[in-house]
Parts: sequence; C-alpha cells; structure tokens
Amino acid sequence: MRQRLLLLISIAVPFCLKAQLKEIRAIEQQLSTIQDSVIYVDALNRLGMLYHLNNIDSCFYFSRKALPVAERLNYDKGRADALNNLGIVSMLKHNTGVALKYFNSALTLYRMVGDTSNECQALMNIAISFATDNKMAEYRQYITSSYQLASRLKKDSILTYIILNNINDTSLVKPDSAFALLRRAKSIALKYKDERGLIAATEFTGEVLARAGHAGEALDTLKTALQMAEAFGDEYERISLLEDLGDNYAGVHDTDAIGFYMQALAIATKSNYRGLQLELTQKLYDYYASKKDAVHSADYAAMLIAEYKDYQQQLHQFGVDYMDYAIKTSELQNLKSDRNRNISIIIMLSVLSAIIIVLLLFVLRGQRARKKYVELLQQRNEQAGNRYAELQSKNEFNNRLISILAHDFRQPLAAVKGMMSLLKEPGSLSEQEISLLVNKIETSSDTSLEIFDNILHWIKKQVSGFIYEPASMQLNELVDEAAKSLQYITDKFNITVINNITDATIIQADKEMLQFVNRNLIHNAVKFSPANASITVSALKKGNEIIVSVKDEGKGMSKEKIDSLFNIFSKRQYASDKEKGSGVALVICKDFLERMQGRIWAESEQGKGSTFLYSLPLND
Repeated sequence: MRQRLLLLISIAVPFCLKAQLKEIRAIEQQLSTIQDSVIYVDALNRLGMLYHLNNIDSCFYFSRKALPVAERLNYDKGRADALNNLGIVSMLKHNTGVALKYFNSALTLYRMVGDTSNECQALMNIAISFATDNKMAEYRQYITSSYQLASRLKKDSILTYIILNNINDTSLVKPDSAFALLRRAKSIALKYKDERGLIAATEFTGEVLARAGHAGEALDTLKTALQMAEAFGDEYERISLLEDLGDNYAGVHDTDAIGFYMQALAIATKSNYRGLQLELTQKLYDYYASKKDAVHSADYAAMLIAEYKDYQQQLHQFGVDYMDYAIKTSELQNLKSDRNRNISIIIMLSVLSAIIIVLLLFVLRGQRARKKYVELLQQRNEQAGNRYAELQSKNEFNNRLISILAHDFRQPLAAVKGMMSLLKEPGSLSEQEISLLVNKIETSSDTSLEIFDNILHWIKKQVSGFIYEPASMQLNELVDEAAKSLQYITDKFNITVINNITDATIIQADKEMLQFVNRNLIHNAVKFSPANASITVSALKKGNEIIVSVKDEGKGMSKEKIDSLFNIFSKRQYASDKEKGSGVALVICKDFLERMQGRIWAESEQGKGSTFLYSLPLND
C-alpha cells in the first residue's frame, strides 16, 4: 500500500459539512464589511483553511490574498497562517520543495509570536514533506521535535495527528504497537471532539489492518471511514479513502478497484486536487497499459498530457515543474516493462514531444519577456537622461535669472542712492530742485517696486503653478496706464507715447501679466529712442487673433540681435548703458504671453527703428 500522510492545518475544523459550508458562506458575506485589517487577514486565512478540504484552488486564492495584507501590516501570525496554508497547497500539488520553504517560513514566525500549538503543526508538516520525498532521517528528526513539543501542551488535539503519522513509519512501529497507538489517537480525538481526527484514525486503522493481513476487516474499516468523510464534507479524505480501497482491491477484484479509482478521479477533478488527479490518472493508465487495452490506455495518456499542460500554466505559482518528474518516471517504467508494444512507445513519445513543445514555448516566452524588459530599461534610461537635461537647463536658467536680476535692480537702486546723496549736501539745491528730485526718487522707487512685484509674481507662478483665467479689458486704457507709469523717463527724454488703439478694442488676458508686457515694451522703446522722438502703439485684428505693436524711432537691430532677444541663455552685449536691464524682462514677457496662448516677436531694420509685436487669441 502507498504511504499515507496527514497534513495539519493551523486552525481547528468544524465538525460537519453543514457547519463548514455555513461558516464559509458567513465569512464570505462579512468580508466586504470588515474594517479591521487584522480581522480581515484572519478571515481570509480561515477561508483558505476551510476550503483546503474540498477545493484546493480556493484555499490557494484566499491564502495568497491574505499574505500581502499581513506583510503590509507586519502581522506575523497572519503571515504564518497564510504561509502554512500555501505549504499545504504545495504539498497537495506534489511540490514538496516549495512546500518546505513555506512551512519553514511559517515555523519561524510561529516561534517569534510564541504560538506553540501551531509551531507543533509546522514541525509536523515539515516532517511529512521530508517523508514524501523519502528522506526518513529528516522526517524522524522533525516528527520527534513535534511530538516532544506537543506532549507539553495541555489542551490540544494535535497529538492525534502526530501519532497517526508516526504509524506510517513501519520500520519503527509494528502492527501490535500500531493498534495501541491508534487507540490512544482515537481517545485524544474523542476528548477534544475532533471529527477529522476520528476520520483519520479510522482510515489509519484500516491501513494497519491491511498491513497485518486482515484484508476483509481492513476493507470494512476503510468503507466506514469513507462514510464518515462524506458526512464531514472532507473531499480530500474521500479521495484518499477511495484510492486506498482501490489499492486494496487491485489484483483481487480489478473491476471494483477501477471503480474506486474512477470515483476518486472524478472528485479530484471537480475539487481541483491536481496532484491527486495526476496520481489517479497514472494508475488508471498503468492498469490499462498492463492489460494491453490500447483504447483506454490512449485515453488516459491523453488525459496525462492535458493535465501536464494545465500544470505548466501554474508554474508561476509554485516555481517548480512538479509534473515533469511524474511524467518522465511513467515513461521510463512503461518503456522498461513493455518495450515490444509499439502502441505504448508511440504514446510515450507523444507525451515526451508534448513536454518538449511546452518547454520550448516557455523558453520563447521567457526570451520575449527579457526583450521587453531590455526595451523598457532603455526607455527608462532615455527618460532619465531627458529629465537630467531638463533639470540642468532649469538650473542654468535659474542661475542666469539671478545674475540678470541682481544686475538690473542694482542700477535703479544705485540711481536712487545717488539722488539721495545730493539731498544730504546742505544748500546745494533749491527747494524747487529738491522737490523735483524727491518726486523723481519717489517715482523711480514706485516703478522699481512695481516691476519687482511683477517679477516676484512671475516667479511665484513658476513655482506654485498657474491657472489662466482671462478677463475682458479695454486695450487702450491698459496702454495709457502703462505709459503713465513710465512718465518719469518719457518726460526726461521728451519722448511722446502715441496710443492709436481705439476704445472699441477689447482684449482677453490676465491684467497683471499683460501690463508687465506693455510696460516693458514701452520702456524698452523709450530706452532705444533718441530724445524728442515718438513711440507708437497700435493694434489690429488679423484672423482669430489681435496683434499689438510698439514701434520706436531708434537705431534698429541686426538679425542676430533679434534672434537672441527672447532667449535667457544668450550671451548679451550692450552698446550703451540704456540697453542694460532689458534681457530678463523680454524673457518674462515671452513666458507670460505663452501662458496666455499668445506669442511675441520683433521686427527691425538698422537705421529705421524697431517694432515689438505680440498677439493674443480673440474670444468668440
């Protein structure tokens, strides 16, 4: 008979199928209303535990859902329960390597939180994993540790399972000793009303009877255990018991054996116990192959291939292809036992070909994934490079801006200081001159402060974001207001500002930004115009925009000079002191107009003056 091992779960199981289903439905209905994250993790783990008896995929789903939440909360008990459930899933899918990793991680966490009962269970499950791989020395080490720890527990039925799993070690436990241990296991299960423990003890009793040569009594006992498992709703135990019955009938009543195998396979398929499904399919295939039944053996070989493909799709969940070993072992056994049967050889070669094709597909898929990763990495590097260049440009802009601002504000402040020094000399100025000088100081200070406030306003919009909300305004009034703010300088050079814009010209813009533009264009025109000259401000509608022009009577500019006007990074050379201070203002003008969906440019011819123009869209 096959070795029977009983996995342990981390939480007690309800007593009957009806209670299980009722609890499952109740927890599923409450999940969406649970506010406490720790309680939510415990509920998910409880669902995973309950489902492991009848639907292993649901156990995997809820345990995988609980694990990241527990990790995010740093909830060690929740993490341990989820890992233990996942270890059970891996074991039931015949992947002991991954199961050992899960169980060891769970064991460490149970020890950290001082959960002795679940520490016993983790040790037990690790022992079972080693026994499954026939590593009996390691099995005995962990089973002994689990037994010693469980013996110190006052209220726990875990000892039932440890005793039952020890019975499997036939090198240590003889039939007479096994019956005594079974009686003790049953008494513990009855004491704690552990229905699942009673089912397992009954099943193990049947197996021990079979080993002792009491075939009839063994079959009756196994059938009793099967009825108990059906009432309890333990699908996994039902499959195991049906397989045990098939093993006992095999070679004696083959028809009955095949019937039990087929019932077990149907339940394993329905409940997604894919490891057991493969095991039973293999037995059915081996049986029909030994009987030289080509039709049935071909059917079950096809089922093996289909199940193998299904396993390939789940490799990302468990990390190991635990089907490859079973299929290859089946191939070797059948090739050795029946080398002269051509149909068997064809079937085995077909299976092998299918495996190779699937593996090749996975290799190609991996290559495509690596190619996508390399492309994504290159894209990220390009983005990082562009971002670095952008940051460098912004840093250079800021350094240039600070340098220009320091230069442009130094001049008017120096002029004010000079005028103030004249006032300090007693008797050097008449009252009329003093009054005129004070007025100039006041006007210059007001203008400097206003420009300074505008620049601060621009910097604030650069830093904190800007939402453009245009308002309707009369353009000619805005131009008059801007020209008036510069009256101190126009009077000084006897320059006339001619406003040709009609009262009917309405413009949509942000007033502060637009006035900054108007003041600076008029101010620049004044600086570049000779004394007694005129500056003409005009506007015209063209297409879907309005174009405003400020024309002076200065010396004009070269094309190279025009190209550098609105670029903060251009190296500036000034022909006279009057030209200084206009660099940053034009850059800010350009920025403001672009924020208002407008544009700015200049037209000039040396010796014939310059015209600065800007446009803004018309509002329908």
